[in-house]
Amino acid sequence: MSFLFIHSPLQTPTHWQLIQHKNILTYGTRTSLLSYFEVGDDIVGYEYKMLKEFCKQHNIELNTIVFKNNGQLLNALHNGAIDVAGGHLSITQERAKSFTFTEPISQTAINLVTHYDYRRLNSINQFQPLVGQLIANSSYEEMSKNLEDFKPSNISSTAKDSMFELFRKINKKEIDYTFADSEIIDIYQHFIPGIYQPIQLSEQEDIAFLLPKNRSEDLIDHLNKFIQSAKATGKVTKYKNELLTHLPQIDIADTVTFFDKLQTEWPKISELVMEVAYELEFDPSLLSAISYQESHWDPDAVSISGVKGLMMLTESTAEEMDVLDRTDPRESLIGGVKYIRMMQAKFPDRISSTNRLLFALAAYNVGFGHVEDARILAQRAGKNPDIWLDVEPYLEKLNNPAIAHELKYGIADGKTAVIYVNNIMTYKQLMTWKIQKERLFHYKPNIL
Repeated sequence: MSFLFIHSPLQTPTHWQLIQHKNILTYGTRTSLLSYFEVGDDIVGYEYKMLKEFCKQHNIELNTIVFKNNGQLLNALHNGAIDVAGGHLSITQERAKSFTFTEPISQTAINLVTHYDYRRLNSINQFQPLVGQLIANSSYEEMSKNLEDFKPSNISSTAKDSMFELFRKINKKEIDYTFADSEIIDIYQHFIPGIYQPIQLSEQEDIAFLLPKNRSEDLIDHLNKFIQSAKATGKVTKYKNELLTHLPQIDIADTVTFFDKLQTEWPKISELVMEVAYELEFDPSLLSAISYQESHWDPDAVSISGVKGLMMLTESTAEEMDVLDRTDPRESLIGGVKYIRMMQAKFPDRISSTNRLLFALAAYNVGFGHVEDARILAQRAGKNPDIWLDVEPYLEKLNNPAIAHELKYGIADGKTAVIYVNNIMTYKQLMTWKIQKERLFHYKPNIL
């Protein structure tokens, strides 16, 4: 779509006319499940979904730019580098001085978040001597300055840490409190233990898109009409509910261990994992998840069965993958990736990439032959042997000696293999979140 602007020298195209002329709406945001988050080849976030649908209706493209912090995001909006800013931004008096807002797309309250030790405190003043940290250039920082009689003695702001990191710090009791939107807290509480929200600091606040003040009236008008329709038809609610399918399903005890290792062990090997993933064009979230599941990121790990290293390779597998030293982290990671790809190649090409990966992970744990036995059992029972969810129950049946005569490769610990695969996919979700939040890696992998 192109437009020929015919106007007098005194007439300037409006913001909406310029967007139509470029045929692109540029949306700036921060990484969040509520706004924009990459999950494999999919993108979730109800803000992104709304703007994608808006652009589709007007036959224009949506371009998304992810910023590291609110300061960079709002500067880009002020300088005209983006057309619309999102990222679960609330309408505040300070922001209203420089920007204009669409109609609300959601509502949230600002709550105080703390750890177990202070979960029963019910007054903001009780937190004044404690250690607090807030996201810089946020509505939380603005609120802390406007709270009457709240004079914290040990509070700081951070433009480096995400809310994910602040919640992790609370979980580890490195800080005592922060402020956050109730919608965001509710999501993180699904898989980060030890965070509590004992105090509501604000009434329900409106969440909206931000736009430049100058010449944006017609763009706001178009967006507001779309938002009204999306809310009335239930599309906003639908997009929000879709987020629940992307929340990690993980046991609280496992989460505690995971976040402990994320702090103590992951920093030691993160750069190496990223390097190997880049070199081999392998998903870094998946590689980090497998290495955590195998060894908790301990390069010197050894099991009673003799497997060793980050990827816990057997002697025979190491030899087959040309790994000379299983305790060498780089060799172990490369050997593990090569072995997973070898397992993937053994399964028929007709199997989708997602299912082939799940079968390959199971084979990595229990052996290719045993996974084939489970697929045959599933097929005999009228199930689809090419779909992981159909085969999964039959993999668990491999533990039963009563069916040993039906198995070409004999009984095996299929139940552990199922847990192994599901754990890896959960840790992959968590590491996708971690890596995107830190923006450590800008490479889009070829596989899940």
